[in-house]
Amino acid sequence: IAMQNTGTVVITGAQSTIGKHVVAEFTRRNWFVIGSAQSLEGVERNNNIHMLQLDLTDGESIRRFAREVFALGRKIDVLINNAAHVLSGPFEGSAQSQIRKLFEINFFGTLELTRNFIPHFKENDHGTIVNMSSICGLTTFPMLSLYHASKWALEGFTESVMYELQPFNIRLKLVEPGRIMENEYSAMIEFSESVPQEYQELLDKIHKTNWFPGYSYPADVASVVYQAATDNTDRLRYIIGNDSGTLLSERKAGIENESCFTYIKDIVNSREDE
Repeated sequence: IAMQNTGTVVITGAQSTIGKHVVAEFTRRNWFVIGSAQSLEGVERNNNIHMLQLDLTDGESIRRFAREVFALGRKIDVLINNAAHVLSGPFEGSAQSQIRKLFEINFFGTLELTRNFIPHFKENDHGTIVNMSSICGLTTFPMLSLYHASKWALEGFTESVMYELQPFNIRLKLVEPGRIMENEYSAMIEFSESVPQEYQELLDKIHKTNWFPGYSYPADVASVVYQAATDNTDRLRYIIGNDSGTLLSERKAGIENESCFTYIKDIVNSREDE
């Protein structure tokens, strides 16, 4: 006898490193998953996972994805905006096309998709929207200025819309991991179109040395995403990893005298030959 599904969740970026673990977390708990991927070529399917194509940089693709989701006739309980893009490198060398792509995926596309799901949640007087943010939405590091900007924008949007949607029993959640320990994740980073020589040493330091105070595994993140999606509380933020806690504590403690910048400035100013 087939078990009845616990609920239905929509997960964007379901083929990403974290996305695959989030899908696995929900399917093992007998949820029906509707996932998105930029390409469906080679995507595995089973009875509890329905994959659809989605390009968050394309408004028509977003609207088509939403129509295809609702055409399945299921009540959607949770939307997880997991798809994201990372752009690293000096702002000076980042092409405008790269910046626009980053914001289309991390911010504008995510907002447009969310807008398509709000009427469904309102109609059902129930729904949870989980936005995958980052410690990069709460603090800053060099060479990630544009990624920070996109995540800070997502944080502000989510926090404000939380108030708007509370009367309709729609919960907003922010999941904020620190560094993710997996080579596949690092391989997904796009770098600035050009890197002036005077920035190269700092860029190498950020990406080729172990300066970050810790890391989390994708499975840990997936577990917290599931908690955020299902705990039925009004809690907004779910910060993941001892590294995130350390950096955020320093930022909170030094927000008035800017001592929170000392750790990063020391890294920036240190020399490899010291």
